Amino acid sequence: MTHSTGNDSLEAVLERGRDEGVYPGAVAALGSTAGIEQVAVVGERDPERDKEMTRETVFDAASVTKPVVTATTALSLVEAGIITLSDELRQHVSNLDGHRRGRIRLLELLTHSSGFQPYSFSESWRSPTDVLDGLRNRSILEAEPGSRNEYSCLNFVYLAEALRQATGRSLSKLAEAHVFNSVNMKNSSLGPLTDSSSVAATYDHQYRDRTLRGEVHDPLGWAMDGQSGNAGLFTTVDDLAAFARAYLAADGTLLSHATVERLQDDWVPELNIRHSLGWRLADETYPAPNWSRTGLGHTGYTGTSLWLDHDRDRFAVLLTNQIHDGKETGLIRFRERLHAMIAAGRFD
Repeated sequence: MTHSTGNDSLEAVLERGRDEGVYPGAVAALGSTAGIEQVAVVGERDPERDKEMTRETVFDAASVTKPVVTATTALSLVEAGIITLSDELRQHVSNLDGHRRGRIRLLELLTHSSGFQPYSFSESWRSPTDVLDGLRNRSILEAEPGSRNEYSCLNFVYLAEALRQATGRSLSKLAEAHVFNSVNMKNSSLGPLTDSSSVAATYDHQYRDRTLRGEVHDPLGWAMDGQSGNAGLFTTVDDLAAFARAYLAADGTLLSHATVERLQDDWVPELNIRHSLGWRLADETYPAPNWSRTGLGHTGYTGTSLWLDHDRDRFAVLLTNQIHDGKETGLIRFRERLHAMIAAGRFD
């Protein structure tokens, strides 16, 4: 194994990750409200077809969808007076009357304190209706809402449905109006993609047992045609950098300064894990011990991540196709190393 001297370039660090077998390829960007300061590209976007990674490669961002699309849209609708975070699910999802989960507040979905189990899926589900009906007929509420913090994709499936019914618009249309168009994310959309020529290939090792090019990797997102809210975003490093800059600026382009300021608070101080609204807060070694504790970030199962540090006006985007080779490749440790180096100014 090769070791860093502490003075490597961003590209050299990404190359080392590829050489160590962490991922087939990666694209990373660092910057601030002033713009992108560095971009590095290494490896292959589609190893089976010998396609090189490029700056324009489109990635399945997986759970990075949660804060970028679903939470940002929800908070924008709060600012517009269309919903409130104290709303209960049954106020917007009509067929939950009489179900205990109907009393879950939107706030509890955003902070993963709803009491839902982490995941639920059936291979027989092939449409949004199948998923929502299937979930309604399953016992997925494991704890009283507000009593625990347990990360669950189901929170964002239900949040997305609440947003749809509250507005009468699809999640794709909401994302365009409240996120993509606001910051000119011109190469971002909710999948599946009709043109997969520039996409980073993933591999479904659990259900489909094949390479995916432009199909949503997450099973719920796949069944719901990219409209599940927990996953489904396809995006590029430049688009996520544009999003990050707008969040750091907090100038009203996406959300008001007041909302972004409150996002840096712990919204579940009585629970075991600090959490913001749709975002995880920096804590312990996550993303690295030298990031501000008000840092906001999220990771994606496919091998993606986005981290913001408002205190130091810094963002870091790391997009990989790790999932092509499976999950046990060392990406968690690699990310911590990379973020520690970024916070220490090793690439300045």
